[in-house]
Amino acid sequence: MRSFLVRTKQNLLRIEVYLKFIEKKEIKLDKKLFLKMCKEGCVNYEKKYSCPPFSPEFEQIMGDCQGLFIVLFLCKMSQINSTEYNKIRIANVIMKSRLDRLMRVLESKFKTSYLSTGSCRLCKPCKLKLDKPCSHPDKRRYSLESVCIDCDYLTKKLFNLPLVWYKNKKAPQYSCVVCGLICNKKESKKIEKEVNLFVMKDEI
Repeated sequence: MRSFLVRTKQNLLRIEVYLKFIEKKEIKLDKKLFLKMCKEGCVNYEKKYSCPPFSPEFEQIMGDCQGLFIVLFLCKMSQINSTEYNKIRIANVIMKSRLDRLMRVLESKFKTSYLSTGSCRLCKPCKLKLDKPCSHPDKRRYSLESVCIDCDYLTKKLFNLPLVWYKNKKAPQYSCVVCGLICNKKESKKIEKEVNLFVMKDEI
């Protein structure tokens, strides 16, 4: 596990970095559950090109690649001086922007694409809400959940880190964001090396 520091106006945050390759056959999917959760519990359902029912099938987006190189950022809430709810918001804004930037670099270097954390954030609002075509179909990325990957199972299996949530007006012990680079296993060492170089240079 590596880490890097991010300084904000009020906090100096250490972001932990976890990396591991997982083969396609070991990834747990639950299409029925996740489509139900998206439809009944997410405001983006049918309102973003990156979200169900517009997101592709898992097998379709994976193609012939063997699996995913998973990158997880974790921030412990005890580092953040703010209200309980703002702790989550601050951590996620910091981690998501940096992880997206890193994944764009990786997909360019390894000629592939990645599955993101959360829905596409390139346009506000998404052009789907305006009945217009997507402005950035080449840059649009789909989340792990949108292709029905069980992320809680994924993070537990790879890192022994369950996903935890804000509830009862109390921030959890930590917050994490996770992405997956579509690749073959033979590339995983090179990808890991590239991530570590970025972390050491504080370029993310």
